[in-house]
Order: sequence, then C-alpha cells, then structure tokens
Amino acid sequence: MREFSRRQLLGGLGTAAVGVGGYWWFEENRCLDRREPYWTFDGERWSRPVVGEYAVYAAENHGATSGDMLARVVSLRGFDGGPNWVFTVTGGGAGVPLVADGSVYFGTGADYVYALDQRTGRVEWQYDAGGRESYGGGAWGQPAKTDGRLLVGISHSEEADVDPNSDAFTHRVVALDAETGDEDWATEVDGMVWTGPKVVGDTVVAGTEAGSVYGLAVEDGRRRWRTAVGERIWQDAFADESAVHVASDDGNVAALAPDSGAERWTASISGTVSATERDAETFFVGTDRGAFVAFSRSSGDERWRIAGEQDGDAEDAPGIADAASNGSLVYVFDQRGYVRAFDAASGERRDRFRVAEKTWEDQCGWYPRYRRGSGLLLDGDGLLVSGPWVKSVDRHREA
Repeated sequence: MREFSRRQLLGGLGTAAVGVGGYWWFEENRCLDRREPYWTFDGERWSRPVVGEYAVYAAENHGATSGDMLARVVSLRGFDGGPNWVFTVTGGGAGVPLVADGSVYFGTGADYVYALDQRTGRVEWQYDAGGRESYGGGAWGQPAKTDGRLLVGISHSEEADVDPNSDAFTHRVVALDAETGDEDWATEVDGMVWTGPKVVGDTVVAGTEAGSVYGLAVEDGRRRWRTAVGERIWQDAFADESAVHVASDDGNVAALAPDSGAERWTASISGTVSATERDAETFFVGTDRGAFVAFSRSSGDERWRIAGEQDGDAEDAPGIADAASNGSLVYVFDQRGYVRAFDAASGERRDRFRVAEKTWEDQCGWYPRYRRGSGLLLDGDGLLVSGPWVKSVDRHREA
C-alpha cells in the first residue's frame, strides 16, 4: 500500500512534481564541497532530532501513514551515531520525541502515544486514542510535560476508510498521566495539532491546522482563549511568559498574549511558511520559496531579510527546511542540502556549506522544490540535520 505524508494529503503541495527548471546546478563550481559528517544514520523521512543525555533521538517516517508501514524511533550514541536501541512502530510513522525524566514520549500515525525507558527503549506504557483510519490522523507533534501530565495533540477517526480532508476526524489536546498513560482530560479543538502543544505556567498553548491558537488550563483542559491567526499552523509555535510567537501556513505572523490570546502585534510574509525559530530577541520565519525574515520579538518590526525566489535571487530560492539560533548566529537549512549561518542581529552571512550528498539527478544536493529536509538542531560544537538520514556535522569553519 502506498504511503502518504500528512502534508501531501492535506496541502496538495505537489512540490515533488514541480520542474526544477533553471535551478539545476550543472557546473561543478556551483556545488560547494560537502562538510564531512562525524556520523550518518540512514532511513526515511526522519523527524527533527532531539538531544538527551549522551544520545540523539529521532522518529522515522514522520508525517507518513499507511496501514502496513513500519517505522522506527531510535536512540543513537552521540559520539558515533550507533544505535543504543531501536523501537519499531507499526501502522504509520512516529512523531517528534520528547525526552524527559528518564523516559522518551512520542505519538504515532496510528493514533498511539508511547512512553519508553530512556536507557533501554522498553515500553513503560501505551495509550490508544481508538482511531481506525489508515490515513489522515495521528499524533505527530512533540509532546509537552508538566506537573506529572503529558500533553499531546491527537487526531483520530472511528471510520477505517476516510478522506483525510473530511469532518470525520476528532481533534483533541489530551492530558495523560505521565507515569501510567491514563487519560486525565481531553479537549476538542478545530484541527490537528501538528507541531505539539507548549506549556506556559498553567496554560497549554496549541496551534491547529485550522489556523487557530488555543490556550487551555493545564489542570482540567478548560478553554481559556482561542485566537485565529491564518489558514494552517504547521510550524512550531514558541511560548513563554512574554508572548506566544506563531506563523500560519499562509504567511500571517503574530505575537499573542499567553494569558488571553490577545494580539500584541501582527505581520505578514509572502510565500508558504516552512520554518520558524526564536531566540531572545528575534522570531525567525522561513518560506518554501527561500525567503528568511527576522522579526523583532517585542515589536514585530522586520530586522532583516534574506531574499527568496520572489526577488529573483535563484541562489536563495530553495525552500527553507528548518532553522536554529544560539542568539549570536542563526543557522538555516534549505532543501538543496545547504546550511548557511547568519549573524542573528544583522543578517550578515558568516558561513555556508553543504551537508547533502551529491547525486546524478540534481548534480548538487537536492531539488530545490522537493520537500526532503526536516530538522536542524545545534548540539555543542556540532550541528544535527535530518531528512532521509540523521547526520552530525561540525558547525564551525575550519581555520
């Protein structure tokens, strides 16, 4: 049975079918030397990597569902990428793991949530949302944990053969007892919580595929507020006591008050939002056409911008897969397989290197329009990147 990603089914992005046109790099001098990885772990469509104590965690076939699919959640040794343990998931891929208090928590495309022992990978408990669908549901976002509760977004349908775009799905934010997996409370929301909830004080913040952001009470799931932002929220929302920063799929960017959901400021960006990141001063937003914009967290003013295809700069046209900032530099991973480092305050480029293998099909990494890159994470002096593999590379320029 063919497997489908959630984004392919719902968004109809068609990126794989778009011709690469003028974006083939035939000339050798247009292809940067690849920065050799410390290690590589191969597979299919890995989630964003997560770092725990002396280990790297990732989930395979993130966002893809199929009744006969097998996928893995892995704990990899940080120094050489070898597996500490491998856990096999059936009936769909797995969501972004959370590593907390000696356990690894994650959801799956088959509407389950698991807790595994962080050291051994042994199953501590399993929660079943009760879904029967083959496509379109799942628990893909990274869970959050607070006050002995595990908070996770889960979508499921009681129908086996259901259109993923139909109203036959129940979308919920669920609180589970972190020790037993028993359901504490569940609150329905208007769409899938694709990127997982965040916790700010006693409030659970969750963005949905319907373009809404919810604030729910941690204690009982009672809805405190709901704010419409845009069409779909597919990228991470960032929340702390100062504000909730979020960008919708159609380019609406907003800062919301965490206690009420009131808009602090709004902005917009052209193109489909494909990545978000935040540091102490800046909220960064990238698009699938290569633009990357830095907004002031406090005011929403645009601090700097890297042009994408709309501005005629073919070099920057490949879509942004992910970004990570340490406050001084922001690293941007694009679908060509390049990583660029920019000064976080000014946008001045400080470095650029390739992490993807060169292939015959595209001559220099990846098709700019093909959605393969998935994750980027700063890890000490290294950089973790994911796509059809998980890699660890040095993020510093050689002297």
